[in-house]
Amino acid sequence: MALRAAAVALLIPLLLFATLLLVPGFDQPWGTFAFHFYVVSAASLLAAATCALLILSARSIRETRILFLALTFLSLGTIFSIHGLTTPGYFYHLPSAALARSSWLATLVAGFFATLSVVSIPRVIEQSRLRLPEATFACCGAVIASYFIVSLLFPDWLTGFPTREEWFQHVLTAVTLGLLGFAAYRYLDSYLFTRLPSQIAVSVGLLFIAEAQLSLDFGAFWHYSWWLYHGLFLAAFATVLGGWTLELLRARDARSIAEAIAMRDALTQLNRGRPSPLVSLADQIENHDLETHRHVDRVAAYALSIGRQMGFGTARLRDLVLAAQMHDIGKIGLPPYILTKPGKLTDAELAAIKQHPGKAWEIVARLRGLQLIASIIRHHHERFDGAGYPDRIAGDAIPLEARIISVADTFDALTSERPYRAALTAEDAKLELLRVAGSQLDPNCVQAFVKSLQTQGVRPRPIAQPIADSAA
Repeated sequence: MALRAAAVALLIPLLLFATLLLVPGFDQPWGTFAFHFYVVSAASLLAAATCALLILSARSIRETRILFLALTFLSLGTIFSIHGLTTPGYFYHLPSAALARSSWLATLVAGFFATLSVVSIPRVIEQSRLRLPEATFACCGAVIASYFIVSLLFPDWLTGFPTREEWFQHVLTAVTLGLLGFAAYRYLDSYLFTRLPSQIAVSVGLLFIAEAQLSLDFGAFWHYSWWLYHGLFLAAFATVLGGWTLELLRARDARSIAEAIAMRDALTQLNRGRPSPLVSLADQIENHDLETHRHVDRVAAYALSIGRQMGFGTARLRDLVLAAQMHDIGKIGLPPYILTKPGKLTDAELAAIKQHPGKAWEIVARLRGLQLIASIIRHHHERFDGAGYPDRIAGDAIPLEARIISVADTFDALTSERPYRAALTAEDAKLELLRVAGSQLDPNCVQAFVKSLQTQGVRPRPIAQPIADSAA
């Protein structure tokens, strides 16, 4: 439904623009300086609000993807505001070079930063002691602010910039469309995995800006076809703010916007067959609930010990550990207030929780090289007696690896502190596993885990380590 709505919303202005170009009689001169001033000012304010909301939602400006997306809207709003502030009849009497050039520069620079927000940034840059992300944001912000100030003080300083040359306009348009289209595609790709409104909102917003560039280049000056790009700027910012507002209302936590953006890179790398972002992605899930911090690492360690006890080979152990680390990926997008709620969940909240195995299956099944573990992840909440979810299968119909993860997941839940109860001791948790063996859990997997506690020295809360490496 969201994809169809987005497609229709993007198609309407394209059809309108094509009609105005193909039927020149419809493309009439229109508008006043006053209308121009207020429309551009409104668009610039919306861009500033978008940038501010993104920065406030982030845990740290060191998250480079969020940094560059914030710079996308900061540059677009600030540079485009010059196009409005230099409108004749307000602060200046005559048209200037800054008026004519700023709209072209706004979309080009925004496209550049939007592209940087979706390419993989070396981790060393984010973790550098030189605080490179902060320095990058400060330097780029200073350059944008300098453009703003210089353009107001010397509005004709860009006189030599050849945007009035038709060939140069088309080159700028081609470059800008390429940058914006690439970034929009990457955010759409991420949405297809996460189904988070903030992802598709950014994608649609960037495509609205791309359509605005077409109107800017090919529209007739001061005609309907030219005014269309001003409206598309407004639509772009309103779409992004609207999508993020829905995310805030759904999650009840401003951090959800930044976390959704930060997940994009890990999902993309996983789709390229790179397992290294697993821990980063698990962190994004667990940041919703610090009470379960490092849960996936502990479940992976317990699952590894059970697999060894049951005689798994190296390749099967690696798949088991990978599935254990990914088993909660379906919690991406679940409102944090549900995951941290201290009391009993409502029926609606419980239903939302029960969707996460199916959602995890949908995500993992699309990731290159991980299709083999998708079924394991889908069935890790099935019960041995058939009363689990999502498919209510029982016994040997449940993949063995899923039954192992279920034991490991249950043991870690029992031995971990929760807002609504204290942690059990390892001995009490072991007795509880034995009690539900044959109903909730596979008795063979339970026995293997109990033996591993005795023979492999598995501790209830293992120290975080690269679990996948130990499976070899």
